[in-house]
Parts: sequence; structure tokens; C-alpha cells
Amino acid sequence: MKSNDDKCHLFVANHNNMPVKIGKDTIEATDTVDLLGLTIDNKLEFKIYIQRLCKKANKKLHALARIAKYINYDKLRIIMRTFVESQFNYCPLIWMFHSRSLNHKINKIH
Repeated sequence: MKSNDDKCHLFVANHNNMPVKIGKDTIEATDTVDLLGLTIDNKLEFKIYIQRLCKKANKKLHALARIAKYINYDKLRIIMRTFVESQFNYCPLIWMFHSRSLNHKINKIH
């Protein structure tokens, strides 16, 4: 079977970043990879992913705050659940073991 360089990722715990050669193909070591919408780092801390998630949620909450006076409460709540809370429901079992500081950021948005 031939490996696909675009789909093969190598995580290295130390920072040697030595490439691995499989046949004629060389797979470079990386610190992070985007996979199915998640940013996974080599230490499995998910710091980059959660920071991006919080930043997106904050932008959406600020947009909702600007239009809140034009929409009734029930519709605003539906919009918030659809566009903001749904982001936090994507793959929580994978990134749920994060640090306290990241947990504080998530709770602040909620």
C-alpha cells in the first residue's frame, strides 16, 4: 500500500522533528495537525483548538448582542444555541481533559 503524504501525520513528543521515510515517501514531523475540524497538538493539550473555539464563540456572541434589541428573547436563545453552544458540543470527549485556564475561558463564554 502506498502512503499519502497529505494524510499521514507524525507527532513527536520531543522536538527533534526527525522525518520518517517509508519507501520513497518522507513524512515530516509536525507539532499540530488539523483533523476533522479539530486541531490536535503533539502533547494532546488542545490549547490551540480551544482558543480558536472561544474566539469564534466570542465573535458570535458579540454579533448577537448587537442585534439582541431587534429580536425577542426566545428567538435569540434559539440562535445562541444553534450557533454558539453547538460548537462546544462537537467532539467534547476528545478535548475535555484540558487545563483549568482553558476551562475557565469556556465557562466564561457559557
